[in-house]
Amino acid sequence: MAAMSIQTEVMVLHFLRYKEGEGVTVGLSEAALQRSQVVDDFTSSLQQNFQHKTNRSYAYFSDDDVDVGQFSELLSRLDDGTISFYEFTKSAAERLASCINKYSLFCQGYLYFIKYNYLGCDYMLVGVLEPQESIAFSEEMNIETVNYVDLDKLSLVARIDLTEYIRTPELKKYISFVKGRAGRKVADFFLDFLCAKEGINQKLQNDALVHAVTSYAAEHDLSSEQVKEVKQELASYCKSQIKSGEELDTRVLASHMPEEQIDSFYSFLTKNVGLPESFPPNQSALRALTKYVGSGGGLTISFDEKLLGERIQYNAQTDTLTVTGLPPNLRDQLLRNNR
Repeated sequence: MAAMSIQTEVMVLHFLRYKEGEGVTVGLSEAALQRSQVVDDFTSSLQQNFQHKTNRSYAYFSDDDVDVGQFSELLSRLDDGTISFYEFTKSAAERLASCINKYSLFCQGYLYFIKYNYLGCDYMLVGVLEPQESIAFSEEMNIETVNYVDLDKLSLVARIDLTEYIRTPELKKYISFVKGRAGRKVADFFLDFLCAKEGINQKLQNDALVHAVTSYAAEHDLSSEQVKEVKQELASYCKSQIKSGEELDTRVLASHMPEEQIDSFYSFLTKNVGLPESFPPNQSALRALTKYVGSGGGLTISFDEKLLGERIQYNAQTDTLTVTGLPPNLRDQLLRNNR
């Protein structure tokens, strides 16, 4: 596996162990791992998988009551050489265990701290990989239970852009983390562990972009064909940025308007809408560029925007949609259940 410009500076592993009645305790390793190609490959896999997560949110270190032992204070001591990276991870691991127990959560697995350089920027990955069990055959032709970790399942992880933290902390998005799914308090205890506050709301920014296209088009009398073309191009650009894990560039977004509208639309996005020069994409919000989506009362409807006025007609007076030519699988279900 190629490391894709990844250079791992240092990596430390500890283990979080859960015991009924005692909560989570930390099993400390003795030292940092030796640098090797395997370590670089491991870091590269984590970096790529994290980049491709679409449920990421952004945060920044809180300035409220910074005490000894808080993550940002530990990071400062690491930066000025007061403590080593290994000592930093020991203190941070104990703090994480304390935060997990505070929320009375079950958490067990390998806790990793990785400082690395990727494409000229310094990062730190902090996360937990839960051990999984599987079956394997031994050389003696026996069946054995083996432990492994699934690097695709990154549900408890944060990445700190150390370069951005130093250069442009005012953007308040130098910490990115995987947003917890329903029923999991990741956003609570992990932000508590990092002493961080959630910063930019990427879904609101992406919603604002989608609405801006429609509003601008209406104000400047763009034809329906022009609007469709612009939305398709924007959707294609956003999709490529999501796939590569990169942010949306507002100047590039504006460039998809007709040439005479580019500067005007850029000004509209930055001044009227208030979008920054770049911001993270949100897949669910951007879907509205080319689709109509709605749900409620047990009904979910989703269709491509281009179908409205063709196979799908909307009557505003009666609040009804008329669909011509149902999807075959839906038609088959209806016919089976209507017998």
